[in-house]
Amino acid sequence: MCTLCALIFVLNSRGPQRAEAEDAAKAAVTPPPNAAAVSAAYRRLSESKPDLEVGVWPLQLYGSGRPVKEEPAETVRVGGVPVDARIADALRAMIADARAAGLSVYLSCGYTDAAAQTHIYRRTAAKYGAETAQTIVGLPAENEHRSGLAVDIADRYYEEKDSGLENTELFAWLKMHCHEYGFILRYPKDRKAITGYVYEPWHFRYVGTEAAAFMAEHALTLEEFLDLYRTDGGGV
Repeated sequence: MCTLCALIFVLNSRGPQRAEAEDAAKAAVTPPPNAAAVSAAYRRLSESKPDLEVGVWPLQLYGSGRPVKEEPAETVRVGGVPVDARIADALRAMIADARAAGLSVYLSCGYTDAAAQTHIYRRTAAKYGAETAQTIVGLPAENEHRSGLAVDIADRYYEEKDSGLENTELFAWLKMHCHEYGFILRYPKDRKAITGYVYEPWHFRYVGTEAAAFMAEHALTLEEFLDLYRTDGGGV
């Protein structure tokens, strides 16, 4: 049984909106699940997963050791930034509905080409070191922004974004509703061991509405979701 399976069980045995303090208190008195419980929880998730073809473009996995091999054939600008044309309508609808709810929406990054992503990586590495830079922006060829499927969304322009964006009204709205438009919060809090990236409450990724709804319901990362489709019991 892969380590992701145990993480999936733990994360799905609690409500995603529960306070961190309550979680910490329970962790102190609750013994870890045994192997049988983990296997049963994983099996239930696997049996209830959507009937999807995971090799298609919205569900491609990028990150350490998984470079973006195909950049978008066509990009269009949404909110001032270029994105894969195939996600444009969904992104426009999400932005429009957020603004209709009275929220300010600012898109700071969409598709970035090789030169731009290399510049971002070098600048980040110079500031934090190469090892840390790989958990913040990733190697140039492995960053999701190269795919055109990811977009950074905040309530206004920030010279440097940090985890404090989780306290904005826009983030609360996006976290609750983004799956309705096919997007997920790609790098959630406390999931660096799984995603390889630090918490980014501004980085949203298109995966399609059916996959996004399932991930939101069960608090899964893209890695954990794709792991459910493995037939060899191994991690993604």
